[in-house]
Amino acid sequence: MSDVTKAALDAIAANLAQPKRARTDAGEVEQHDLAMQVEAAKFIQSQSQAEKAGSPFAALRRARISYPGASD
Repeated sequence: MSDVTKAALDAIAANLAQPKRARTDAGEVEQHDLAMQVEAAKFIQSQSQAEKAGSPFAALRRARISYPGASD
């Protein structure tokens, strides 16, 4: 897992550990809902897995096809 992915997942975990809404004399703060944070975590993990897998075109190979009886 890359450092960026780990930092993002740590930030999401820190957000989940804090209360959803906080109100003080200076104002009120509300964080994103749980479903959005879980969706963000899944997206980050899928991106890190895609980076590990490499290019989706890595499995494709180029081949020269020569038909019998055809002349160059």
